[in-house]
Amino acid sequence: MGRKPKTTGPTARGNPDAFKQVLTRMSMDGWRALRMLAVENDTTLNALAVEAFNDLLKKYGKKQTVENPLLD
Repeated sequence: MGRKPKTTGPTARGNPDAFKQVLTRMSMDGWRALRMLAVENDTTLNALAVEAFNDLLKKYGKKQTVENPLLD
């Protein structure tokens, strides 16, 4: 039997304060380049990822709705 969807708490569906996490794999060279970019721009890897996801949504004509929960 599968798990039932969570209906209460901070990750419940419909909760505007809920956020999801993304896990990805990349080469060490890519990781180093992104870390350096973050340092050079005095930002975080999370902020860079949010910017990249919003750029991707924009590219495909979608509303840019990805937010950085760390800035709230």
